[in-house]
Amino acid sequence: MTQTPGKAETRRSLVPTKPFLPDDPILAAYVHIPFCRSKCHYCDFCSFPDPTEASLSAYVDALCREINQMGENISEQKSKVPLRTIFFGGGTPTILSPGQLIRILDAIRNAFGWEPESEITLEANPGTVTAEGLAALRLAGFNRLSFGLQAMQPHLIRWLGRTHTPDDFLAGIDMARAAGFTSINTDIMFGLPGQTLADVEQTVCQVLALPIEHLSFYSLIVEENTPLQAMVEISPQLLPDEDSERAQYRRIIELVTAAGMTHYEISNAALPGQECRHNLVYWHGNFYYGFGVSAHAFTQGVRRANTADLTVYLQGWGRSQAGLPDRSFLSTELEIIDRKSAMKEMMLLGLRLLSGVSAQRFYHRFGVGLEDVFGPQIVRMTRRGLLAFDREGVRLTPIGLDLANQVLMEFV
Repeated sequence: MTQTPGKAETRRSLVPTKPFLPDDPILAAYVHIPFCRSKCHYCDFCSFPDPTEASLSAYVDALCREINQMGENISEQKSKVPLRTIFFGGGTPTILSPGQLIRILDAIRNAFGWEPESEITLEANPGTVTAEGLAALRLAGFNRLSFGLQAMQPHLIRWLGRTHTPDDFLAGIDMARAAGFTSINTDIMFGLPGQTLADVEQTVCQVLALPIEHLSFYSLIVEENTPLQAMVEISPQLLPDEDSERAQYRRIIELVTAAGMTHYEISNAALPGQECRHNLVYWHGNFYYGFGVSAHAFTQGVRRANTADLTVYLQGWGRSQAGLPDRSFLSTELEIIDRKSAMKEMMLLGLRLLSGVSAQRFYHRFGVGLEDVFGPQIVRMTRRGLLAFDREGVRLTPIGLDLANQVLMEFV
């Protein structure tokens, strides 16, 4: 069985502090499918390329056991609440068969249930979906698709190490609509080596001409221990300069706004009412479950990360689950989020939203005002024109949006 390469796993020791427990139920779940056809050159996520059918089958078995165990735990604690968002990410979730994906979704249905209007997202790579499969997935309950396009130029797609073509993407959109999906996101990237402003404009315009409701746009990040890092070390001139990258970002915002979308988060835009509700759970600092290899969860004021070692995960969930309600044999990182940490995280995550951090929400959660906790930082950033602060809350200005990382560092 494939094992995760790289860093040795260590358990983070818990600081003797009290977790902050807002009166919020757990309404979201993330499911990690760590397999893909081939690993993209820029990817540092936990993923295993070219898996065997036996590996996929064993993983689905283990994943369903983990979900079932958590369902039993919360039933015993009488804390079961129907989920409002479920997100299947990867890797490439659609490397699994529709039957396997539906089996996992059925396990979630049995363990937690969900509300009729819940958002259930499935990430998909173009070229890994079929009309029949999408129809079955839609019937089973998936109601939102997220396609990883990245660019419409074949040479840029190849440079990223991806295996699809622009035609695969276009066919995927058509099949998704025919299957009944009315909420579709597309991921694109900017700041790519050799990518021009005209390339970015062409990609965005072609995507916005399609029946999609949401667009995510990410700047290329050079992560450690990736093929991309090796390429850039040899030829650093491959990457665009900062001014060019910022120009591409601003142009994307202009185009999505002109198309009637709302730019609601640093890297996301959507038609009205089509914002990604699952990601809003993260940005609002709410609790969520996490299932699968390397999946993160945030529950009862504690953030946990499952093991990134596929063998450990499969062997662990192959054993009897009796007496293992906290999954401690799988967690490789444990971090208590106390009240002070929760305040900082609310700023760091909430300021990613164009609406910013709500003063009312902050007071309701912590019992103090924004200015009482972060007054000096807010004053400094407003004087520089990077933040706007009023009775509604605090948010990035257009200038602050361009310097978001600098602003966020003030609250670390």
